[in-house]
Amino acid sequence: MGASLLMALRGKVAHRSGADLDTDVEQQALHDDVIESVGNLNHADIVVLAIPAHYIAEVLPTLPIKSGAMVIDMGSTKSEICRLMETLPDDVGAVGGHPMCGLAENGFANALSTLYANARFILCETSHTNDTARYLSEQLVAAVGSVPMWMDAQQHDRTAGAVSHLPHLMSFALMRLAIEMSGENDYVYELAAGGFDGATRLARTDEAMITGMFRTNAEELRQLATEFKTHLESIIALLDDPDQLRAELDAIVTARRDYTHHYGERMIT
Repeated sequence: MGASLLMALRGKVAHRSGADLDTDVEQQALHDDVIESVGNLNHADIVVLAIPAHYIAEVLPTLPIKSGAMVIDMGSTKSEICRLMETLPDDVGAVGGHPMCGLAENGFANALSTLYANARFILCETSHTNDTARYLSEQLVAAVGSVPMWMDAQQHDRTAGAVSHLPHLMSFALMRLAIEMSGENDYVYELAAGGFDGATRLARTDEAMITGMFRTNAEELRQLATEFKTHLESIIALLDDPDQLRAELDAIVTARRDYTHHYGERMIT
């Protein structure tokens, strides 16, 4: 996510600097003109944290941020992170951010300069969201081609939990079932086709990012999983009632097609 953002910002900012735990990634980013220098965090006007959500708590207190700079994260949850940003120095602006885009495969090698194009980029106020931070965050989002959307952090976690975190949980659970079945059934993966591939695509995502997503939004995720189970059981209860089952599925199909008509289909990679 970080490399894709830097690629999208090429020619749109005065200087692009970056840092990664893997020095090989840093050197490759320099070679590919994704960044122009390594480090230099204490000189940055905008500091972007593109790391798994549960690591942000460890990183924030160690950041050498200059006075007047703005910090924005790209974590997949917001309530906990926005609270953590309250500990930043008074003269540092801060905004919680979450771009609603991404690829199943993570890492520098999979970065795309077009990843953020037309994506909704959620922005959440913190106690450090001053006028400058608000302006800079909106300009940053616009520069990479995304659409800024201001939202309450708790509302974000509930909504993103339903449309992003729960689908990841479902994808991992289905893949876990397939792993279990494949131990006694040689045909599981041979018979798998588009439906299975689409439903388990998210299970290809790096486990560190998903761990952070699940851990920092566990309460909402548990509640949503309980609600999902209720809907699953209601459909299962109709399996022996063809007329009722068809009526229920028809309503769902209509809603899904209306959604596609209004919002289009997101990129699946």
